Amino acid sequence: MDILDNPGDSKNIIKESGLTYDQKFKQLFAKKVFIAPVLKNIIPEYKELALETIETLINTRSDVNVNPQVYSNDDAGKGDETETHYDVLADCALPDGETVCAGFFFDLEMQRENQPGYPVPKRGVYYCCRLISRQVENLGEEAYNQIKPVYSVWILINNIPKYLQNSIYKAELTGHSNKKFIDVSRINSQVGLIHLYLVYLSEDFRVEENGDNLIKYLQSVFTKQVDNPKFNPYYEYSGKIKKEVDDVMTIRESFEARGEARGKAYGIIEGKIELLLENDYTDVKIIEFLTTMKNNPLTLEQAKKSLKEYHKEHSV
Repeated sequence: MDILDNPGDSKNIIKESGLTYDQKFKQLFAKKVFIAPVLKNIIPEYKELALETIETLINTRSDVNVNPQVYSNDDAGKGDETETHYDVLADCALPDGETVCAGFFFDLEMQRENQPGYPVPKRGVYYCCRLISRQVENLGEEAYNQIKPVYSVWILINNIPKYLQNSIYKAELTGHSNKKFIDVSRINSQVGLIHLYLVYLSEDFRVEENGDNLIKYLQSVFTKQVDNPKFNPYYEYSGKIKKEVDDVMTIRESFEARGEARGKAYGIIEGKIELLLENDYTDVKIIEFLTTMKNNPLTLEQAKKSLKEYHKEHSV
């Protein structure tokens, strides 16, 4: 029997995947073997390092809080500030001759929607700012000299305009003087604390032979080709996580395929909502699912309206 016709099997898939496949993604993203190639393409001091060396310099955390007196994944903010949650954070040490000095904080976010109801670039800047301000909050007001640069990487897939597909947008904080003869490099080294990367993939995960290595690496993950030298420039290293990558992508495909199949009979969104309710999803989790679907995700307003209409139609 096909898994799409077996509710029991589908329930196991949902249990296995947490909130769809989000938690599985976070577990995968939090692995040093997964993010080492990302860091190699992001942090300048890592460019020439072997991936195995980079792996020894990073300390990752996802849903588990590590060293909470400095950072935790959940950030409630101050007063009425918006709560911030980071998919993956990593402390990154920098090699400095014979020593290793404290380095960068790395934030990796998974966004399946390029227009999720808010401007992703602005939210990315906000996340960077929160990562900066939290250092001062935890280290003390006299610790500005200890503030470390932050790198925030956002991976976007859905509804990407063609001109942006398979591209990387990079934004950094820098400055200049009105007097051209003044060397501002020293000041810029102190100001350059924010590094935002928006990585625009393509929904068909098209691999371009002459494309950027980071793009090719991420595309190989979504196409389950991490061990294929034709697709992944780091295939020898990434072979260690092939099974985990394949498992996560299979769960994603199975879950979404069943939701789509049921949806054809009585409305795609209604079918997804019914499927989630059958598997004990709360309204909050259902809304989160509907706004983060890989295919045609809803805006927050659309998701709330769809759920409200479903409850109204099916109320006794």
